[in-house]
Amino acid sequence: MYRHAMPSRVDQIWNEQKKKLQLQFSKLTDEDLYFETGRKYEMIKKIGVKLGKTEAEMKRIFQEL
Repeated sequence: MYRHAMPSRVDQIWNEQKKKLQLQFSKLTDEDLYFETGRKYEMIKKIGVKLGKTEAEMKRIFQEL
């Protein structure tokens, strides 16, 4: 019998944060917010470029989630 893997707590938290970001910034796509282990900084930098935000602004946005 095939078993579906249960999402980890980290995945659940990220999905909640992703939804908040997409509500706040409608131009962000699922592709923009694709989380890859070990590549968080690159993702945040890419999102910042797309939104025209500085690194400090992005850090604040993510802390407020």
